[in-house]
Parts: sequence; structure tokens; C-alpha cells
Amino acid sequence: MKEYENKSGLSTSRLVYGASGIIGGIWMLIAPFALGYNNITALDPKTKTRVPVDLGAVTTSDIIVGVLLIVLTGFALATASNPALLKLRKYANITVILTGVYLLAAPYLFDLLQVASYLSLDKPNTNDQLIGMLTILIAGFAYQKEFLKEEDGSGTENRVATAA
Repeated sequence: MKEYENKSGLSTSRLVYGASGIIGGIWMLIAPFALGYNNITALDPKTKTRVPVDLGAVTTSDIIVGVLLIVLTGFALATASNPALLKLRKYANITVILTGVYLLAAPYLFDLLQVASYLSLDKPNTNDQLIGMLTILIAGFAYQKEFLKEEDGSGTENRVATAA
């Protein structure tokens, strides 16, 4: 089965992986505002009153991750037809995977689980970890499709050449 590839070198799978990364980046940019990180309050166990939770670091982190996802995925899409930038695309893809790992670890780094223990504060935890898992999964598939098939010699070019 031959995969469709247009004149710019963007195959259907590259477009899907790239669009997923850009959409994930856009979501990470707007998630703190859409999920209302600024309006979250927690019950203070000492005073038994509700106090606002400062999630400024989490908001900043999510915005930086969103920009990273958009820039790195956009770079990979924009340079898809340039073989001279293959190594940079590879590093960009690895960085996207590491960004997903960071998102999985973010609730632990910002100690959000302690805040969540006395309040059902699951929005930043769930959002960061869900997007982190999806980022690792999609970027991992993109890495495998783009780079591993060429390294193990099982690319379509080799199969066509041996069949002739």
C-alpha cells in the first residue's frame, strides 16, 4: 500500500502527526485559561477556610510547553522535504517526546498532588498528564515512522529495490 505524498514531501501520516502536535500545543496555551487555573481555591487544613491556590508556575509551564510543541512540530513540518535538516528534525522529535515526559512529571515537580489531596484539584494534574501521554504516544509513532524505518533498512525504498 503506497502512502500518498504531495509535492512538498508531506505524507498523510506526517500531516496527522504534525497537526496533532500543533493542536496539542495550542491546547496547552489555552488550557490554563479554559480550565480556570486562576479561580481555583483550596481548603486550608489549619484554618478550615478556602484560600486561592497559586498556580502561576503551572500556568507558565503550560504556556512554555505549548509554545515548544507548536515551534518544534511546525519546524518538523516545514522542513519535511529538506533532507539536509534530517538530523535537526530528529532532535526536534526527541525534544517533543521529552516534553511529553516533562508533562507527565509536572504535577510532581509543582507538588500539585499535595494540593489535590485536600481538594479535588485534578484539572492541572489530569490535563498535563493526559497531554503528556498523548504527546509521547504521537511523537513516538512519528519518530518510529520517520527515523527508525530508515535505520533498520526496512524502508519502502529497500523493499521496492529488492522486489525488482
